[in-house]
Amino acid sequence: MKIKNIFKLLILVYFVFYNNLSLSLENKKNEFGYYFGTKIYEERHPVDNSFFMSQEGYMLGFFLSNETYSEVYKGLKTRLAAGEVDYQSNGTGTMSSIPDYQFETTGYYGLLLNNSTNKRVTFFSGLGFRYLLNASGLKLSSTGHSGYDRESRYFYLPFGINYEKDKIELRAEYLYFIYGQQKSYLSQVSANYSDITNDQEEGSGIKLTAKNYLHDNFSVEFYMDYWDIADSKLDVTGNFMEPRNTTSETGLRFLWSY
Repeated sequence: MKIKNIFKLLILVYFVFYNNLSLSLENKKNEFGYYFGTKIYEERHPVDNSFFMSQEGYMLGFFLSNETYSEVYKGLKTRLAAGEVDYQSNGTGTMSSIPDYQFETTGYYGLLLNNSTNKRVTFFSGLGFRYLLNASGLKLSSTGHSGYDRESRYFYLPFGINYEKDKIELRAEYLYFIYGQQKSYLSQVSANYSDITNDQEEGSGIKLTAKNYLHDNFSVEFYMDYWDIADSKLDVTGNFMEPRNTTSETGLRFLWSY
């Protein structure tokens, strides 16, 4: 087992088993905070599914959550982050310190089961939007290849369950991919190229979180997000496509209630 996997396991065990002090569950939870995560993006070859390129780095972000638990569950979670990633490809070399940005917001609506003073189970769905910007434009790789900015937009439906007991909150979501669009600014490479847009129609994702309330108004949350997006449609010229890609992000959030 790799060291980073052992580290993730220890964090999860901590959240699940550390300190069983009982706390009453609130019917309204408003939280904000900051988070740090590591990010790995990979693209696969469209013919043989072999490794094509990867970007690895970190993200620093702001997180905001508003939730109400009454007869039904309503929630809105939003995050905004910036970071840097390093590029690696067998064909076009390496590139370091590429600015990377992301914005995501999701609205939730669900039903409460087993709702008591210190235990609650919630089933939910909703609608989410995710925006990504990888800004490698005007940068050169180690082999002299020019980078270019890439924008991604996803729309998705989350289906999940949230479990709360005393100080512990566990959440799992399956993300059904509705539609995505990838825009590549190839005009930054050469004036002879036009920017291209690719429609993405297939994919899925998973979100997992484990939260521990260390105090009435402060909590620490371990999170993991994973996306697997299939090959895109060809652009309008019929010459360019966005290959299958996966993104995994893992980190910690530090949250305050207000």
